[in-house]
Amino acid sequence: MRVGVKSVEVKLAYDPLPKQIEFHEESAKYRFFGGGFGNGKTAAGCFEAFMLAMEYPGTEGLISRKTRPELKATTQQVFFKGGGGLPETDWTGCPPEVIRSFNKTEGRLELINGSVIHFWPLDDPDKLTNLNLGFYLIDQAEEVPEDMFLMLNGRLRRRKSPRKGLILFNPNGHDWIWKWCVQNGGKPNAKLIHAKTSDNPTLTADYLSQFDGYPRKWRERFFDGSFDVFTDQIWPEFDPDVHVIRPFDIPPWFEIVEGIDHGRRNPTAVLWAAFDEVGNCFVIDEHYLAGQLVGFHADKILKRREHAWGEPNYTVIDASAAQEDPNTGRSVIDEYWDYGIPTIPSDRHKIARVNRIAEWLFLKQDWPHPISGRLAEPPEDFDPKIDTYGYPRLYIFANCVNLIEHVPQYKWKPQPPTAVEDAKEEPLKKDDHDVDALGYILMSRPSPAQKPNVLPHMDERTRKYWDMVEKRTSKRKGGRSHSRLGVEA
Repeated sequence: MRVGVKSVEVKLAYDPLPKQIEFHEESAKYRFFGGGFGNGKTAAGCFEAFMLAMEYPGTEGLISRKTRPELKATTQQVFFKGGGGLPETDWTGCPPEVIRSFNKTEGRLELINGSVIHFWPLDDPDKLTNLNLGFYLIDQAEEVPEDMFLMLNGRLRRRKSPRKGLILFNPNGHDWIWKWCVQNGGKPNAKLIHAKTSDNPTLTADYLSQFDGYPRKWRERFFDGSFDVFTDQIWPEFDPDVHVIRPFDIPPWFEIVEGIDHGRRNPTAVLWAAFDEVGNCFVIDEHYLAGQLVGFHADKILKRREHAWGEPNYTVIDASAAQEDPNTGRSVIDEYWDYGIPTIPSDRHKIARVNRIAEWLFLKQDWPHPISGRLAEPPEDFDPKIDTYGYPRLYIFANCVNLIEHVPQYKWKPQPPTAVEDAKEEPLKKDDHDVDALGYILMSRPSPAQKPNVLPHMDERTRKYWDMVEKRTSKRKGGRSHSRLGVEA
């Protein structure tokens, strides 16, 4: 390779895997490389950072991770010593011939072409404010807040430089990384390279076989690199392929219940849930918006009723809405009442609401599908010790995009390292307004609908479906009754 006025010949044994090649050839401003364990992302990222520094003499780059100990023990080690794979094909580290100096205390590497790479942690944002970068690399970016990512983007201003961001990660749910490179196809200037553990053929058989008995959800996250499973997830039962369904016309005898979680600065979330006579709940619509007064939300609610399903059986609202203003003596409940929307206060127990939603999401082997009326067949690789299958009692219409995003993201508040083993569980207070509204509805113990003996006019296809559901349900009941929760008593 050519370095300034001095010619240095360096042989690199690196022979990248197909997914690594895809990462190296991608030209997007922000390249995301993530997926399962051992997929080669860190080695690929370090090689790419090295090549950018060599191809742009005099540039300045940053290689980072959340904390300094993690950075020195992992990413920095891979940059200098290699990825630890086959020496004939894996990245074996930065060649000593091109290193002019390295200050371990400052984490400053200077190459013989004048390029500089800083090895700095991301736990001190003030240290980064004056950087003038040509590129950066974030390792384990799922540990880093989006604000830090955005700050580094603002530092990509160095002339005669690539001005690129390299982001390496393991999927951690629908976080900011998912929003940047997956949601709605990803942002135009971001590109995702996704690699499973199985995409790396150099991994040894004993490494792979040790995880054969691990739970399915664990393997989905850490081997397949699924964005739908993550640490501290409150409802791992949620599966969009099962719980999210295409909207259908709601029969007139279904019971409609509204749930409101009111906010002023935070979003106000309103959900409409329909309950059938079998004991299923369908979340059929949502209203989700921040920064508006009660009158605005009330108008949206009344118009939705007028053009859709009419008056609900009742409306349940966050119990804190009953709190009176010390100056006016009025509450949020009073305000909704003035607009013709009477409400009842919700249950106050958050953990009980969490458990109730989990019960409705849970897959039951003997519960029929609400559309087809059929029972589920066990998957081919079903293991009764670690797996479940069946159908739930809770479904969400595909148009409820905010609720669908927030249910799988709802997580427990992280416990500090010094916390006792049985410390109190508490959900993280983030994007929880619509899931709270869902909890208010289910905790109100709505009754299953009463199907009339004479059906109203409907098309033949719809009539046949509901006749089938009725026959299937009659066979299941065997004379037993339903409780108000829709559970057989």
